Order: sequence, then structure tokens, then C-alpha cells
Amino acid sequence: MKRLLSAIIVGGGLSFSAASVSAQSPLADAHIHYSHDAWDMLPAEEAIKVLRRAGLTKAFVSSSSDEGTQMLYRAAPDLIVPVLRPYRRRGETGTWFRDATVGDMVAKLLARNKYAGIGEFHLFGKDADLPVPRRIVSLAAQYGIFLHAHSDAEAVDRIFAQHAAARVLWAHSGFAAPEDVAAMLAKHKNLWSDLAFRSEHAAGGKVDPQWRKVFLAFPDRFMIGTDTYAPERWYYVIDHAEWSRQWLADLPGEVAENIAYRNAETLARWALGSPDCTTGAPGTTVAKDGYGLSYQLEPAAIQVGQPFAMNISVCQAGETPFDGGLRVDAMMPAHKHGMNYKPKVRKAGRGSFRAEGLMLHMRGEWRFNFELTAATGVVRMGVDYTQQ
Repeated sequence: MKRLLSAIIVGGGLSFSAASVSAQSPLADAHIHYSHDAWDMLPAEEAIKVLRRAGLTKAFVSSSSDEGTQMLYRAAPDLIVPVLRPYRRRGETGTWFRDATVGDMVAKLLARNKYAGIGEFHLFGKDADLPVPRRIVSLAAQYGIFLHAHSDAEAVDRIFAQHAAARVLWAHSGFAAPEDVAAMLAKHKNLWSDLAFRSEHAAGGKVDPQWRKVFLAFPDRFMIGTDTYAPERWYYVIDHAEWSRQWLADLPGEVAENIAYRNAETLARWALGSPDCTTGAPGTTVAKDGYGLSYQLEPAAIQVGQPFAMNISVCQAGETPFDGGLRVDAMMPAHKHGMNYKPKVRKAGRGSFRAEGLMLHMRGEWRFNFELTAATGVVRMGVDYTQQ
């Protein structure tokens, strides 16, 4: 069986040559599993070949048990984004959230290994408020990583009620209708949706009109995914990648690129501490003395007298993540005064920071000030901001 599967997938049975795939646009697959029944049939080295032949730049991988994820991550750390599934074996989808041992298992693995997220886990309705899921949400917050939730809308709402700043990747977009997905994305600014195991959003290389509206309204919130939940699903990784490229070509270029790979890579960077410090919206980046800084406001449109947060990426020597400390403040140069509150800054990963408790109490011209503490000394930089 192992030889047969390897020969079909790696040997070219899906009719895609390495040359033809490499010439295609890049993709990031946000929903790959490599569980014990898969690695028994398809060795890690050959699984990596499948992912590369599909032209993937990143693959979010979780497995039951975590050993499969670690196999692939060791084989290709440049390609694999490790995600920790709270299952020891396949078949625990309906029991894990009542298993008191799961929390300790997840905590030990988080302390031992590097992960971008926890999931994919199955969780519905009020079960999200049980003690075990609550601990999982807390651990994700502690480590600054996302949650990959195969859940209904109610469970997603309950997760955000527990931790408003959580980052949640909604598996299969909840198998919800496009208008319902749009409503959830509008409600939760830190919710992303993968399209794994769904096909109704496109046919014949054309995007469904209702889904097109949602993709255009939320171009930074969707990701593609294959969902190799069973070993035979590995047969479809390359086919699915090619199908995805066909319908993505029916969208505006930037929207297509976001869904194809940028959204997934952005989420992975925040969690794994490999931030992009050189790009950002106009007025949100600054460079000085070999350091680069980029920030995102949360919410994007802040209001006078309302608290807001900042997600900040700092790099040194180009794209190398910054290992030092960071202080954040704001002042009005014309009035010679700053904010009335002192924000709290915490590390959210290597080179990634989150500042909370900021508030601008007046309209006018402000300046965000950033103070980097590095081994070589202190570097101060600032970015002007107009509060409407």
C-alpha cells in the first residue's frame, strides 16, 4: 500500500510535472493533516515532495498525534507551518473537549516545540465554554498563536467572548452560506476563514457571484485548503492546487494573491515571530539605523477617547526579526503633551509585539513614538498620525 501510494503521488500519477507546477503562481494551503494512518502509507520525505510539486510556499500542518506534524516540520521547516492538534489519534473529535488530560498534553507540547496555532479541533455550541476548551483558548493567548476551529458560529462567538483578541482560523468557513460567513467576518476582526473541503464557491474556473461579493469585501480574511483528513485525500493535493489557481484567476490580482498565499503567510508570521517589517499601509512603516518597523492599528479606524491596540513588527538588518525590547507612546508635538494613559507592551513572538491600552483623547496631529532597546543601545523612531 505504501509503495502504491508513493508511486501514484510522487511518481506523477496526477499528471503534473515539477516544471509545470513551478511555473504556476504560489499558494499556501492552510488545512493539511498528516496523521498516523497517513505516515504509515506515505513517508515524510515523499509527503514533502507532494506539497512542493503542488507549488506550495507554506502548508499549515496538524496531525493526530503531533508526531506527524513534527516529522514534516523537521523535513522542511521552510515549508511547514506547524499547528498543534489536541488529538492523540484520529477519532477523538467528539471527546477531546471533555478529556481533562488534554490541557496538560497541549501545554507540555507548546513548551517543547514551536507552533503557529492550536487545531484543527472540532467544537460546537456551548461546549466551547467547557473547562478544557477554555484552557486551550488561554494557552493560545499565552503563546500568541491562533486557533484553528472546526466550529459553528456559536462556538466561534464563545471563543471571542473568552478572549476578544484571539486570532481564529475558521475551518471550512463553518460550512456556512457566504452571507453568513460575511456576517461573522464583519463581527470579528480577528477571524479568518479557510475554504477547505468546499467547492461551491467556484466552478469551471469562475467564482460564484455571492462568494465573489464576500471575497471582495474581505480580501484579507480567506485562505485556501485541501483538508487531507484521511490518507487518500493526499491524492488531491496537487489537483486541488491547480483547481484553486483556476478560480483565483477570475478575481482581481491583489485579491487573488491575498487568498492564494498572502493571508496565510501573514497569519503565520504573526504567530511564529517572522514578521514583515518592510511593507505595510502608507504611513505605517519607518526605518532607522538598520531597523525597520511596521504597525497595524486595532481597530483599523480608531476613535477619539476610545482605547485601541497596535500589532507591531520590528526587524533588524533587513528581514531578521528583532530580539530586543520595545516601548510605545504617542504625543501631540504642537501641544507638547502625550497620552493620558501608559500602554502595556508584550512580546507576541520573535520580532512581534502587541501594545494595548493606547488612547488618543484629542483630534489633531499625533506622533507614535517607538523606542527599541537592543544590545547595541537604544533606537528611537516615530511615525506621524492624524486623528480625525
